[in-house]
Amino acid sequence: MSHVTTDGSAAQVPSTRQERSTGFWGGSRLYALSLVVFGVVGLFMSGLIMYDKIEIMQNPDFVPACTINDVISCTDVMQSHQAAAFGIPNPFIGLFGFGVVLTIGMALLAGAKFRAWFWYGFLAGLVFAVLFVHWLAYQAVYEIQALCPYCMVVWAVVLPLFVTTLLHIVWERQRDGEGILGPDRYSFSGGRVMPALVLIVWYAAFVVLILTHFM
Repeated sequence: MSHVTTDGSAAQVPSTRQERSTGFWGGSRLYALSLVVFGVVGLFMSGLIMYDKIEIMQNPDFVPACTINDVISCTDVMQSHQAAAFGIPNPFIGLFGFGVVLTIGMALLAGAKFRAWFWYGFLAGLVFAVLFVHWLAYQAVYEIQALCPYCMVVWAVVLPLFVTTLLHIVWERQRDGEGILGPDRYSFSGGRVMPALVLIVWYAAFVVLILTHFM
């Protein structure tokens, strides 16, 4: 695109999409901080689960602090075959996954930007995490018939990670003019309310299923 200058010569003016798109996406400070917080919480809880798992393997009489009764029983969950869904203890997956989340969050805080394919790969990993969490929740409630509070914190962390990352990617695509609304029709106002409502309904569904089954 070009326009005529005062001396009559043509000057190139980059299009809106060219101005906004560099091929790399960063992240807002709020989003980066959320990744750091969720990553730290997920790492900490995965570490606790791994510690208790090792203690149970070494001493069958060991009782984790999160084992309170027949329903709130980390022992039953950790001793189930579902606790090693892929042949390795599930906490290993959590330690690796949340380590990645924390690393990305710290990189964004330092000003790093990543190509779109990186973000799509990150989102794909979170989709897997969401599906895995739902499978684990189903197994805990309906098959194992016991709940692990540490595990439930991990479930609670995964959901907002997925929602905020999906929102982040949609926002970046809109800014690049690749979204369905176009860059000039996208408004971020209200874009934080809907994800919050989705999370509230999502959490409520988990709570209702748990209460209706165990009460």
